[in-house]
Amino acid sequence: MSQVRIRNHVPYQFFLNGQSHKIIRIMDYWRDVSEWWRGEPELWFWRVLTDRQGVYELVCHPQSNQWWVYHVYD
Repeated sequence: MSQVRIRNHVPYQFFLNGQSHKIIRIMDYWRDVSEWWRGEPELWFWRVLTDRQGVYELVCHPQSNQWWVYHVYD
């Protein structure tokens, strides 16, 4: 679980392993409804570029407002 800061419904900063990562660009955004017929929730994905030049995928479960880092790109 990661702490993500939001402004105008868009993430602008997150913390991972105690380090702050400022988002400098939203590279992509999409929603995934997965297997909704089985009751799986909709998830929101954000691919972002940070001030440390890292590319990360963040995911949000909008019903509970829980965020986590889904993928780290090398």
